[in-house]
Amino acid sequence: MADLLRRVDVSYLGECDVPEQFLDVVREGWTTSASGARVLSALAAASSGTFFDVVQEEYSVNGRGMIDYDLPASGHEREEALLRRSLAYCFACLDKASEQLGSNSVMAYVSISAGGLDEDTLTANVTFCGDHPGLPSYVQDIESYREEALMELLPGDYVSLLEASQA
Repeated sequence: MADLLRRVDVSYLGECDVPEQFLDVVREGWTTSASGARVLSALAAASSGTFFDVVQEEYSVNGRGMIDYDLPASGHEREEALLRRSLAYCFACLDKASEQLGSNSVMAYVSISAGGLDEDTLTANVTFCGDHPGLPSYVQDIESYREEALMELLPGDYVSLLEASQA
């Protein structure tokens, strides 16, 4: 992920980087499910099923692939747009979570990896989970991920992210 951050300009992220469908999710905000999971309200309404714990509920309900149908099939423009969209969406959701649920109530996870039918198309996924003592976290050892670029973000990480991208 560090290499990707050095190649992509992540300064001045804002609502203009978030696809409209995802802005609607941000605007609806967060809720806490009956089991205690912190979920995005708009996504919870469209979700059903049973989960073995609140961590699984959070990453399942909150997880989404980033919109990419309007992007070129490959290249720097795709890479930059996917990362900027994903990060802008994450920080908007994290800000809303801080307002509604308290600071550091959830963490965001952005993954960038090869996907598609032939595993040759860059894709991005975003999800959110809280820290639940006594339960395993969504990502156990972030440094062990080799098949994808993975980043964990807290609400205040934007400044650190800018510094890392300029290193």
